[in-house]
This record gives sequence, structure tokens and C-alpha cells, in this order.
Amino acid sequence: MALLSVVDVSAPVILGLIAAQLLLPRSGITLAYSNWLLAAWVAWGAIRGRHAGLRSYRYYESIVIPACALGISLIVLSLVGAASAMPFLLAVTLGWGGVMLVTRYLMRRLAPAMVVGVLPGQLGDLPSDSEVRYVALNSPQQVALQELDELLIDPYQALSPEWAQLLMHAHAAGVPTCTVASLQEELSGRVSVEYLHGARLGEVPFLSSYVQVKVLLDRVVTILALPALLPVAAVVALIVLLDSGAPILFFQERVGRDGRLFRMVKFRTMRTDSEHGGAAFATTDDARVTRVGRFLRKFRLDELPQFWNVLSGDMSIIGPRPEQRAFVDRFNQEIRLYPLRHWVRPGITGWAQVVQGYAADTGTTVDKLRYDVFYIKYLSFWMDVRIVFKTLQTILTGFGSR
Repeated sequence: MALLSVVDVSAPVILGLIAAQLLLPRSGITLAYSNWLLAAWVAWGAIRGRHAGLRSYRYYESIVIPACALGISLIVLSLVGAASAMPFLLAVTLGWGGVMLVTRYLMRRLAPAMVVGVLPGQLGDLPSDSEVRYVALNSPQQVALQELDELLIDPYQALSPEWAQLLMHAHAAGVPTCTVASLQEELSGRVSVEYLHGARLGEVPFLSSYVQVKVLLDRVVTILALPALLPVAAVVALIVLLDSGAPILFFQERVGRDGRLFRMVKFRTMRTDSEHGGAAFATTDDARVTRVGRFLRKFRLDELPQFWNVLSGDMSIIGPRPEQRAFVDRFNQEIRLYPLRHWVRPGITGWAQVVQGYAADTGTTVDKLRYDVFYIKYLSFWMDVRIVFKTLQTILTGFGSR
């Protein structure tokens, strides 16, 4: 982690100094250095703020970090009238991304497994993963903290004074502790809702300073994207009209933040009588889906009108997918902690959608809830950035569509 952070942070600064000398000799070195310092900040945030502190380096960072740095750099160069530096800057950024991609590949192949020390009596039901090596600890006197990455403890088991003292030393030495639940989260990207205390969570209000910033970002991004979204939406609307006639749009009542109801809009992809028998999950090869609708659903083009729901404040670009009231009432009774997903605004895309896919029954909805709670727990700008890039991958592959 330290090596990659040094590479990610120092690369834009060093390249910025070189670019300043070659292309901006009259502007002085301060301008270019400040410009690339912003890019270094973006890189640092992406590395240090990646979700859940996962130890496996993600290839998406090799795209998102240079892309963010390039965007900031181009804006700054445009504002100061140094457009001549842009072609070289683009080439440098592409090269930088390639170096990061190769570095991550080598680190994933060569990095040793994470060593987790397990206190006595906890060797059963541990998460299995090739990136983790468990070491059974028999005596506090035999533990070499410098050889461990984490200590696995049972929060419900009383410790002897000797083991308690070891944990104090581990905390002082910077060796983190984990539980089976937190380790499972770190490795899988989802929360083990079985370990959460439902009554206690229900009493604690959800607080996040990013939520208010996120509302503003959603609307700004949507407004900026309208010139690209509107022509695509117009073409899709015409295709729907020619294929199956009016109505083009489909409105449905969904449950939003704090359980509030709103009308979600999307392009119609099913027959007009698709809900005559009541609410029902879509299935693979669902006969209710129209010929064009199957294509639209696969590549998520039917979701485009939901940007109106984003502008109206009912939805976010990223968040748990909103469900119909009938399903929510049912799952509130059947699934423990299901209401937690309504702590935030529902989204057009989300962590569960890009990792798990579509949920069509109680069992898969429980899995989906694990990912939704994980997203809420680690809600941040960088988590959203990661989901955006995984969403693009999902759109291109049609993953999880019905």
C-alpha cells in the first residue's frame, strides 16, 4: 500500500515539474506545479479513500485516478490559456495510467497474503480467501506483532489480562483488530447483516455530511449531462413508440428515502397489461418484456428518464434501487434490517446492482441488502466514483439484466 501510494502521488508531481519546464517556461514553475498538485490530491484520495480499506488493489483505480487528474489539469490549463500543453498532457496521462495498471498487476501477483493472527478458540467458520493466511495464536508471549497484519478477536468473548495487554500493545503498534464480520466485509464487499443489532440500529439516526453534498452533486452532474442525455433519450423514445406504440413512459410508485412514496419514471419495456395480476418480479426471458424492451433493459437505457427523479430530489444517481411498495411491505416483515436501505435516497445505479445484479426473490434480496448496507456504511465520494466506473462496465456487458 505504501509503495503504490508513493507511485500514485509522486508521479503527477514529478511529471508536472517536467511539463512546466518543457511547455510553460514563461509561466513559471508555480502554475504547473499547483495544477499537478491538485492531480496528486485526487490520486491520494482515491487510494486512501477506497471502500472498506480493501487490501487488493483495484484495476479501476488505474483509470479513474489519471482520468480525474487529466480533467482537473485540462480545466486549469484552459483557464490560464495554456492550451498548447494539452496534447502532451494527454499523452503523459495515458502513459501514467499504463504504468499504474502494470504496477497493480505485478503487486497483485507478487504481494504476500495478509497474515491474520487468530486468538484461541476462534478457528472455526473463518472467511476463506486466497489473500488471507491465518495464524493460530496460542500464547501472548509467542506473538510477534510485526509479523501480523491484523488480529482477529471475538467481541463477545472475555479476554484474560495477558491477551488484553497484547491487544493494547497491538493498538500502540498500529496493528488493527478485526472480527469475523468485519473481515468478511473487507474480503467480500458486503455487510454481514446477521451480526448487526437491529433494535440498536433502529434507534440511531443516520448521519452523513456527504449526503447533502451528494444531493448537490447529483443535480449538477445531471444538468451538465443533459446535452448528451436528451438526444439519446429522444432516440429511445422514438424506438419505443415505433415498436409498441404509446405510452412511451412508464410510471410506478416506489419507496424512497425514509419510506416516502414517489412516482418513478422509466421508458416502457413491457406490455401495457404487464401488471394486471399485481406486482411481480421480472424473470429471465420474461414474456411481458417487449422485443425492444429486452435490449433497453440489458443496456439500462430504460432508466434514462429517472434523471428527472434525480432533479426532483426523489432519487440519487447512485444508491440502493427503489422497490415497489408491495415488495417493501413484504420484505420489511420477512427480512431483518431491510428498512436500513431507506436511510439514503434510492439510486439509478448502486453497489448491489454492479456487484450482484438483479434480485427476484427473498433469498437474493437478502444478499442485495448486504451490499446495500455495505454501501451505506462506507458512503463516500470515492465509493460513488468506483460505482460509476463499474456501472459503465455493467452497461457494456449487460450484467444482471432481466
